[in-house]
Amino acid sequence: MKPLSTFISDCKTKKAVMRISKEILVVEFFLNGERVGEIEYPNNSYPYVRDAAENWVIGVMTEDTIKKYSQAAA
Repeated sequence: MKPLSTFISDCKTKKAVMRISKEILVVEFFLNGERVGEIEYPNNSYPYVRDAAENWVIGVMTEDTIKKYSQAAA
């Protein structure tokens, strides 16, 4: 699946990839190349989801938040 946008932190340790899955915006979150989780945003706008991705790479969103809302938390 082709990413819509990719966000990378200045220090290159965090990455967020926005994509569409089953017509739902999704962000996959990475830390040091390891997948932290994935959050689906079925009822949110593109700008809202983009902000979530950016919040991860700038340090506003935490790993605990991603794990709490991740579809792949198990």
